[in-house]
Amino acid sequence: MIKSKFQLFSLFLSIALSANAQIWVDKKFSYDSLLNITYGSSENFLGKSELLDMDIYLPSCTTGKSLPRPLMLWIHGGALLAGTKNDVNIDYLCKQFARRGYVTATINYRLGFVGDTNTWSCNYPNYPCVFAADTSEWHRALYRAIQDGKGALRFLINRYQEYNIDTANVFVAGESAGAFVALGIGLMDTILERPPATYTLATLPRPATTTTACPYLINKPLPLTIPRPDLGEIDGEIEPTAIHFIVKGIGNMYGAMTSDLLRLHKSLSVKPSIYSFHQPCDIVVPIDRDRIFWGLSWCMTNGYNCYAIKNTPIIFGSRTISQWNTINQYGYAIEDHFTNVNFPYNFVFGKSSCLDQVNNPCHAYDNIGLRENELAVFFARLNSNKGLCETINVTTSVFNAIQINPNPANSQLKIIGNLQDRYYF
Repeated sequence: MIKSKFQLFSLFLSIALSANAQIWVDKKFSYDSLLNITYGSSENFLGKSELLDMDIYLPSCTTGKSLPRPLMLWIHGGALLAGTKNDVNIDYLCKQFARRGYVTATINYRLGFVGDTNTWSCNYPNYPCVFAADTSEWHRALYRAIQDGKGALRFLINRYQEYNIDTANVFVAGESAGAFVALGIGLMDTILERPPATYTLATLPRPATTTTACPYLINKPLPLTIPRPDLGEIDGEIEPTAIHFIVKGIGNMYGAMTSDLLRLHKSLSVKPSIYSFHQPCDIVVPIDRDRIFWGLSWCMTNGYNCYAIKNTPIIFGSRTISQWNTINQYGYAIEDHFTNVNFPYNFVFGKSSCLDQVNNPCHAYDNIGLRENELAVFFARLNSNKGLCETINVTTSVFNAIQINPNPANSQLKIIGNLQDRYYF
């Protein structure tokens, strides 16, 4: 056990003498929190006004205290149908980046879509909830979430003095559906990128009663018919701002796009850099081009004796996004971190089979601490701001990455290292 900062520093130096890459070690400073702050309201898919709130975490380290801090907005996942800002991973990541010196925030955004009229039944959690009336409903749900995310960002920017935010260093990141939203916030900046499905569409009938228990319908009575009005401009209506700000980086954790948002960008000279983590065995969001729930639908029909999930749109995963950038020479800086296990198309046997993914899902981090530190390093390279909390960078020769947590430590610490591309805990 390490009982003093000096002992911890000595231990770190002894490790540093035998390692060989740049190390990111943060000091794990504390933070202040502002919880359940209302940032606006918008109409949900049932046409009812919905209040939206966020949690904000402010760095409390003294390093760079007189300087404005970079801003980082984290967005939860949940297939656009579930989840909250209190998601365990998102809460953790917000606090970790606040300790590093970022003003961080996480938001609730509008969830849900109009389901179809069929009564779907299967021995699988929330099975009826993922059947949309048509593919347009997925596009509309994502668009509403992007509008909310853009509004939340403007809410924070409009209060940059109150929260000590550097408007030239803004970052967005998310997991799963949250990564879809983060990519949309950072890249959807022209009406030419607006999905056709977000304009006025035909009214839909009330969905099947099996959907009433879905997370996005709890305490929301269903009318006999549900209109689908024009959803408005890509920026939404929450918190207009005249303050110029730049999204410098996007954290894409097993997310995707519904169209090529790289092709058009208002600022040709300043394009967001993108960090992408994804696993090829992800059966929810494909790493390449396929439909949402592509592998899960295979599992439904090849083991659960259920119908494949219908009315899901084609999406483009992290590997396709990177390929677009390379092939078309779009000029974005994209850093990919992909694992190498593919979906085995087997229900029972093998790593990442359907049953294996019940407890070891590929639609998740292989190592959240590792991915957190990789994203921290990636964003630190982009950050022209000097207001981050203290970090230590060393050049070493055996380890490619070391994380020490907590630092400083009073009685216990954990060291995570990468030795010859294998991770030890």
